[in-house]
Amino acid sequence: MASIALPRDVASGIIVRGFATAQRAMVVVGAALTAVASTVAVLARGGEPLALVPVLAALAVMGVLALRLLLRPTAARATVFLAVGAVASVVYTVALLTADARLDEPGPSLVNRAAAGLVLVGALRGSARSGVLWTAAGLVLAELSLVVGFALAGRPPETGVAPLLGAIIVLLAYGALVLSHARARRRVPDLDRLQRELELGDRERELERRAARVAHDTVLADLAIIAARPGPLDPGARARLERDLALALAGTVALDTAEPSEPRRSPIADDLLELVREYQWSGVTVDVSGCDDLVVAVDEPVRAAVLGAARAALDNVVRHAATDRAELVVGERDGTLSVLIVDDGVGFSSTSVDADRLGVRSSIDARVREVGGSARVWSGEEGTTVMLSVPIGGDGTPS
Repeated sequence: MASIALPRDVASGIIVRGFATAQRAMVVVGAALTAVASTVAVLARGGEPLALVPVLAALAVMGVLALRLLLRPTAARATVFLAVGAVASVVYTVALLTADARLDEPGPSLVNRAAAGLVLVGALRGSARSGVLWTAAGLVLAELSLVVGFALAGRPPETGVAPLLGAIIVLLAYGALVLSHARARRRVPDLDRLQRELELGDRERELERRAARVAHDTVLADLAIIAARPGPLDPGARARLERDLALALAGTVALDTAEPSEPRRSPIADDLLELVREYQWSGVTVDVSGCDDLVVAVDEPVRAAVLGAARAALDNVVRHAATDRAELVVGERDGTLSVLIVDDGVGFSSTSVDADRLGVRSSIDARVREVGGSARVWSGEEGTTVMLSVPIGGDGTPS
């Protein structure tokens, strides 16, 4: 049975993504503000101006990494942000502590700011649980970078209060989202379980109807025979009664085995699932729906056109959409096969788009038109949707 993303799941994912986006934006802005604050503090306290060079370089690296993660939040970019950001935090800490500006007095709040940015790595894939894990990893690396930085600067190792407080606030927020989502799941019934119960109930009612028909055709008919014959039963009537009695004593009524079995899934549905699996290492997760219900057969030209156009659309998502999730929906109605590729990434305008993206769009449109179909593209700030529609016969008429 195909799974369906319920509104509560969609809303939860949107909230988590929005919160994670705000975290990464804070790192970008915070890096710029910290650069200004560090410059003012070092110069005002008579520190060494040359010490600002590694300080500003480390902050620039963290800002760029946070911006890359903001534009395209993937596990690979988050890992790079934490690993390289931890090194940048060490450089920042050492540079400030050796600038002879006594920036750790009365407390190292300015020294802790680069490390504090690591706990704002944010969640991935709209999962609050992933936000908890990434934040915990950021906190560990932030505190470790401070310990190493103080040690390299010849100071007693210290852990930072700012990263700890930031991590506590973020973890509380993600924890609340996890609990809220779990509570909502408990309030809303399990639709898959309800579907199975409904199917079981329908089957039981069908068995009851068949049993009632058997009782009518055997027991009631046999009673009528007995009532109509006051004398001894002839061998034929006795044989019928014995046969019907054996059927009644069996206690079960089998469903008609001549009923048609469920239709098999269409080969093109398997081809689309295989196509989606090819993108599992691309950094984009593609959710698929409709394949289990697709049972139509299509001609080879239609199959080749649909797969080629779908591949071009997914390549466009990977290369240009700057998102980690897309959706492929397939269905058939009135002899027309429809495939939708949807993403919530960076959209584009036909008047201000790179030539290579126009090429992709043209190749999609050309492929489906060759088999009598059409392609439509909607794109904007909320993402891009590509809809492919082709007649199943491949020549402009259903097969």
